Amino acid sequence: MRQFRKVAVLAALFVMVFSVGAYAAEYKLSNQLPPSHHISKGIHLFADKVKEYSGGKTTINVFDSAQLYKDTEILEAIQDGVVELGLVATNKWGGMVPAADVFDVPFLFVDLSSPGAYLDAGAGEVLDREFVKFGVKNVFWVDYGFIQMWNSKRPLRTPADFVGLTMRSYSAGDSETLKALGAAPTLMSSSEMYMALQRHTVDGATTGMPAGVSRKIYEVQKYLTIANYATAEFAIQANLEWWDGLDQETRDLLLKAGKEAELWIRGAIADSENEAEKTVRDAGLEVITLTAEERAALVEATKDVKGGFIKRAGDVGQELINIADKLFNK
Repeated sequence: MRQFRKVAVLAALFVMVFSVGAYAAEYKLSNQLPPSHHISKGIHLFADKVKEYSGGKTTINVFDSAQLYKDTEILEAIQDGVVELGLVATNKWGGMVPAADVFDVPFLFVDLSSPGAYLDAGAGEVLDREFVKFGVKNVFWVDYGFIQMWNSKRPLRTPADFVGLTMRSYSAGDSETLKALGAAPTLMSSSEMYMALQRHTVDGATTGMPAGVSRKIYEVQKYLTIANYATAEFAIQANLEWWDGLDQETRDLLLKAGKEAELWIRGAIADSENEAEKTVRDAGLEVITLTAEERAALVEATKDVKGGFIKRAGDVGQELINIADKLFNK
């Protein structure tokens, strides 16, 4: 009898361990931004919600500050399946999906609510369809806010002010905009930006205000032009094979948690932008806000960039531009 009880207890323990192993799962999410960034806070909200909705059965471990992969490495890592999830800038897709560069088309959007409206109007589905062809599933969109222009030489108000400047660009599309304005762009990652500005390898940079503050580039720049000319878009993306291997309940709760994080991040952008602008002003930079006439001159100078985008992106690019025109050029 005692031997029977021992066997029964061991069998029960085996079932318990097997059950935990079968139902508890942990996955990695690579994030290149520092934990103080509002996007990082939204990503951690996503992880918290996944744990809540799964009753603790699914855990998303977030690795901030490029602990796992840099922004130039994460897309390939997801495609290769060496990490399940990651924060990917859409401009990293440009070589495979040229249409993903639509967010770099200058002056396409009108305000901070534009990207969300644009994605919900069908652009999100168009892009997701293209990403799937390359083994990646979009889990949720991550708005970044507007891109601004920083430099150490002079106020930037007109196209003539850009002539002769070397400027860090964040994408190939952004480089085209800077060229159209008369500057000489140098494509580099955000992690290299501060050192390049400090050493005067470049005269200025394009990046968002919150990112500029988090990386403290106000310490090595004198001027900030609030141009609101482009919006870098990100997404939390997943390896498609891993995604397809999940049960439907898990996929549904990931999408639900992702939508909540997406909306939280979108709502946090305005506060983040205002706080960043205050920090920049307090640091003593001259902040230039464009007049309507000055903005119109920059729009005119960069109008051919949209045509170049459509030529590269083909029918998909034209479809995406049509969605934007229908929404914002009424």
